[in-house]
Amino acid sequence: MTHNRKLQDKAPLGIFLMIIGLALYPISDAFVKHLMETYSVPQITFLRAITRFIPLMIAVFFQGGVRHVFSTKYPQRHIGRLLVSLVFTFSFMYAFSTGSLTTIYTLGYTSPFFMIILSAILLKESVKFEKWIAVGIGLIGVIIAMRPGSNVFEMGAIFVLFATFLGALNKILMRRLASTEHSLAIAIYPNILMMLIIFPYLLFAGPWQSMPWSHWGAFAIVGAITAAGQYAIAQGLRFAQGSTLAPIDYSSFIWVVMLDLFWWDKSPDGYTLIGAAIIVGSNLFILYRTRQEELAKQAKLPATSPWSTAL
Repeated sequence: MTHNRKLQDKAPLGIFLMIIGLALYPISDAFVKHLMETYSVPQITFLRAITRFIPLMIAVFFQGGVRHVFSTKYPQRHIGRLLVSLVFTFSFMYAFSTGSLTTIYTLGYTSPFFMIILSAILLKESVKFEKWIAVGIGLIGVIIAMRPGSNVFEMGAIFVLFATFLGALNKILMRRLASTEHSLAIAIYPNILMMLIIFPYLLFAGPWQSMPWSHWGAFAIVGAITAAGQYAIAQGLRFAQGSTLAPIDYSSFIWVVMLDLFWWDKSPDGYTLIGAAIIVGSNLFILYRTRQEELAKQAKLPATSPWSTAL
């Protein structure tokens, strides 16, 4: 029996979960980028899927069992979203194999534009004027911090832009599924599809390289981190609107800076720090406005916009 899993209007909780999910992904990406120096894209994609699948399936048994988690009334919605997720994953994985982490995340910050447009078109969500302003300011911060130049147009750039659009569409479809489907099912199905598609290729055509135990451990870490990130993002989309969560994509920039510093010993310069401050500031403004709107709804009063002029 499928339960009615209504979308909930708890924006601060949704934002918090999205920040957690987005913090976990750069860490996972750093491991993947490191491992791609040794292994092929199909092998890494397969191992990442299976190592995410294991902890997610363990969580299923703590969330009511297989029948409760995977029951659905809308299999066609899952199929459409899975196709988008499949192309999205391969596009990003190819980009990781050819482009730099900086380039990938720089172009990835176009996601809020896609999110807001798709939220308005597909979910019929209204987008406040000040949220558009905050997204624009945050994007300016990204440009200042990253100072994209010719390196932005390296080999994988077009795949990043394409994958970013598909990633935004994937989040929209996840939010639509979140009204009826269990968050674990939304997170698990893409991994099942990825394993089913890649395994025959690796078995009959693709090169498989043997790995030391240390690398198996690294893949296990990647799986656990990304599984937690997937689940946090799926839950975040249940509690908050896509247009509200779109600017939170910028928060991953903080983690990219930290990874550059502690993993690759690359210190951020002044432009990077200024850009980061602008990005954080725009996110804090969105959080502040969201909280104001929530309080206004509770009081059944219209939220006062900081852009309005008192008569």
